[in-house]
Amino acid sequence: MSFGMMGLIFLAFMFVILTFAGVLGYFLQKALPSKSSVEVDTPEEALNRRI
Repeated sequence: MSFGMMGLIFLAFMFVILTFAGVLGYFLQKALPSKSSVEVDTPEEALNRRI
């Protein structure tokens, strides 16, 4: 296998891995919104939070 072909395969794998990480990060940010450490949910807020 030539060096150029190995380089293309490596780039393809890197693209797939980084794309998957980006999509996973996007959905995790949507599912788990970040709040400042000062804000604390009351039990009522926790029950009414949309997941």
